[in-house]
Amino acid sequence: MENISGYIATGLISLTVGLLLQRLQDRPKLLYWIPGSFLFQLKTPAMDLRTDSLTIQNVGRRPATNIEIIHKSRPDHFQFSTQIDFTEVITPSGEHVIKISSLGAKEHINIQLLSHVAPPVLLNVRSAEGRAQLIQVHLQRVLPIVVQWLIGLLLLLGAGFLLYWMVSVIVFLSKAIGVVK
Repeated sequence: MENISGYIATGLISLTVGLLLQRLQDRPKLLYWIPGSFLFQLKTPAMDLRTDSLTIQNVGRRPATNIEIIHKSRPDHFQFSTQIDFTEVITPSGEHVIKISSLGAKEHINIQLLSHVAPPVLLNVRSAEGRAQLIQVHLQRVLPIVVQWLIGLLLLLGAGFLLYWMVSVIVFLSKAIGVVK
């Protein structure tokens, strides 16, 4: 019976380590967010101008390839805030696709859109490695470096105390139920 429990424990540990290694494997991960848009209502000439912004970032450890930014129709005007090679394609269903060959690890791009006829409708952002994830963002004040270090130190101390008390509880329970003498 002891041999079987050893095999089961070995199998479970191997499975856990394998899943953990797969999760930690280097790969690209695209995130995108829309930091903001603004509508200008002009009186002379009477028209609405809308500005939008889209940021795409590869937070992974490998380059993302064949990135596609898909809009329902072609935006009136757009440009990238940094120089980047891209191509445009119109699908048979009328969708506008901006294709970028690659985006390096920890690299980001920003595209600015200006519309006066129809607002841009973003349908999808994806790469050859998978679909990008839309994240919610908001502006946050940057604290002075001394305050950041102090907060980090307090978090580290708190985590140390939490770990100490968790180990103490485990040892106490082990002795209470007779596992350890």
